[in-house]
Amino acid sequence: MSALALKARSSWLFSFGDLVTLLITFFIMMIVLNKGEISQVQKWAESQLDTAYAQLTTQMADAEYVSLSRTANGISVNISHPEAFVKGGYNLSSALESELTQLGKALQSLKIFHLERSDVPIHILRIADADSLSWRSEVSVAGYTDDDQIDPQSPLRNNWFLSTMRAQNVMKSLYQSSELKQSQFGVTGYGKYRPVASNETREGKAKNRRVQVMISATFEKSATQPAWFK
Repeated sequence: MSALALKARSSWLFSFGDLVTLLITFFIMMIVLNKGEISQVQKWAESQLDTAYAQLTTQMADAEYVSLSRTANGISVNISHPEAFVKGGYNLSSALESELTQLGKALQSLKIFHLERSDVPIHILRIADADSLSWRSEVSVAGYTDDDQIDPQSPLRNNWFLSTMRAQNVMKSLYQSSELKQSQFGVTGYGKYRPVASNETREGKAKNRRVQVMISATFEKSATQPAWFK
């Protein structure tokens, strides 16, 4: 077979190779563009949390029993004051109850919990609609204890029960004062697990006895979109 014939027979291979290269390049560009759009949505959501954090810190500036901080996961509210709960139990002290009522009313005023379609920029809505993203804002309450053993015969039962009941009472106070939806709250008790300090010292134990409230708001993938996305 002549060189010319071989070249003619193999020419389609080069064309096919070019096509595959173009397709791969196209899909890579689509992935990069999509990630860029999702990043825009995430940045916008983060800006809403920044605004909410600024509002909360202003309204809770005089609080002694709760402390606020902005984290990568949202807005953290830490409760570790030694007199936050009735000694040896899970009922809220009157001072903590008062501050939680104040915090609950502050939560109720935050836009992140009442977001409507008209509040979101058009380009963010388009990206969210295209990727089936829905807005979700929630208040997650988690309780923790130190590693001191609890008498099995005690009404407190164990550290899991104690941490869960403390978290539940905090959540109940916030729910009643904020008038947010029940579906926007969650409660977890971790007991002695997930300590933030050593349980070998009195100071460490005090830090581990805490309730943490995490306020989050973001767009997330959803099979069913809320009404304001339709």
